[in-house]
Amino acid sequence: MTRLAIVGIDGATYDIIHPMVEAGELPHIARVLREGVSGALESEKPPMTPPAWTSMFTGLNPGKHGVFHFIRRDLGTYQNLLNDSRNYAGKDLMSLLSARGWSVGSLSVPMTYPPFPVKDGYMVSGIPMPLSGDTIAWPPGTVQEMEKVLGYPYQPDVDYAPYDGDTETATDDLARYAKLRDELFRLERDRLKLQAHYLKNNPVDLYFAVVSVTDRCQHYFWKFQDRSHAGWTEEGEKLYGEVIRDAYRLADEFVGEVRALVGDEVPLALVSDHGFGPQNYDFHVNRWLEEEGFLVRRHVPYWTVGKLPLKDALARVGLGGLGRLLGPLGRIPLLRPKRKTTATAQDIVWSKTRAFASLHGICINYAGREPEGIVQGETAYQQTVEEVRAALAKIVGPDGQPATDFSITKEETYQGPRTAEAPDIQFQMMGLRCITKESWGESRLFGERKHAMISGQHRFNGIFAVQAPGVASGKVVEGMHIQDTAPTLLYVVGEAVPTWMDGRICGEVFADPQEPVWDHADEPQAGVQAESSLDDDQNKAIEESLRGLGYLQ
Repeated sequence: MTRLAIVGIDGATYDIIHPMVEAGELPHIARVLREGVSGALESEKPPMTPPAWTSMFTGLNPGKHGVFHFIRRDLGTYQNLLNDSRNYAGKDLMSLLSARGWSVGSLSVPMTYPPFPVKDGYMVSGIPMPLSGDTIAWPPGTVQEMEKVLGYPYQPDVDYAPYDGDTETATDDLARYAKLRDELFRLERDRLKLQAHYLKNNPVDLYFAVVSVTDRCQHYFWKFQDRSHAGWTEEGEKLYGEVIRDAYRLADEFVGEVRALVGDEVPLALVSDHGFGPQNYDFHVNRWLEEEGFLVRRHVPYWTVGKLPLKDALARVGLGGLGRLLGPLGRIPLLRPKRKTTATAQDIVWSKTRAFASLHGICINYAGREPEGIVQGETAYQQTVEEVRAALAKIVGPDGQPATDFSITKEETYQGPRTAEAPDIQFQMMGLRCITKESWGESRLFGERKHAMISGQHRFNGIFAVQAPGVASGKVVEGMHIQDTAPTLLYVVGEAVPTWMDGRICGEVFADPQEPVWDHADEPQAGVQAESSLDDDQNKAIEESLRGLGYLQ
């Protein structure tokens, strides 16, 4: 019998849920809110999918679990690597309860690729992961089982590479959204079918599924139901104005099916990693860093020296067969003159650059940490940090008002041994209606979002709700942080809460509060800076898909 069911509704916000419930919709979510405890759930800084979900299921802050973005800084270089499930520290709920003898089933939870063994159950990876292949699920044979259930191969997510979310076009081709909408709902309904299969045929003690269609639809379809957005049109609203609410209706089906199949006495929790709202502007952070003198780059076009593998050079002159015969020798690089015409991060002159953008924040080019760092010593480092923060505070937005809401250092934001991997400065602009964009060669500091496909962006106000025996009926709690989710849910089901978790127990969930049980011995794992488990082609494909979704630039 299931002992705890968690339905994650990616990007869910009460700003949409409450009006729909008041209108008589979302009956299954409404029941959880009516019969259980609910409240807004503050997300991480920044409110991004990877750090938020990792904080949710480990109970740790990013300074300890080490996930700040889909990518991570490769310290000692200027490169970034994709994060995966082996990179975070701490025991996630799935591993922790599995070690305590719980059987575990996990469906599409972010940051679970590569999947890892759990007791008597299964794990189907969530974003980021390859879009096909046997490695996306555990145990071996799970991919084949899902194909048998569906009647065709399981696809874990849309390839977002063709749906370039960040490029502002001259007009908005409304037809391009229809295919994306249909793909998103088809894949989520596939997961709904898989959920029914697993809950009926392989019941587990902990069931944890994440519905992603809400997040993706809010990214791409926000402007169609928001008449204040510059990209709203009457035609667009007629075509796509219900897409986001349809996504919540589908999420409600997930909740209803779980409740029906696990029974009324099983604790059921609803969580989201962040909320949502409009994205109205881009802030071209690299142009700003350059204007302020923190960053120096070479301006294209210019001539440089490029490298071309010998096999590719032979192929260009019609000798591709010879190149293949050379085997490993075909990878020998040939130097050749190359005219660079596209601006990229490769143009940065590190010997003259004091600060650069990375992971939606700003990093100092610190000597001894960065390979070509020029900011020497702690005093100069702190001085540079304060100079950048002071300059950020002076930025004026398109409306003539101060654009920067706040800036904070990594030490003010995070605590723990992995804090060193975070950007040195995080900042927020215009209530998150304006997001940094790390493109190059922009002519203006701010760009308005009108025809770009992505028109919605994350907010801090996620959701938490739990319906369980003994829980205070209809109560609304305040002040919950996403790190509080894991310890609170352990408390709800009577499991010992590890003392190493940063999150607090929300004791207000019970009508008659109980004394928590503490686990002082269950130490978290360290986490590793592992080499990627993906080959080059898989890495490239995932990066291009995340770029289409607006997460990488």
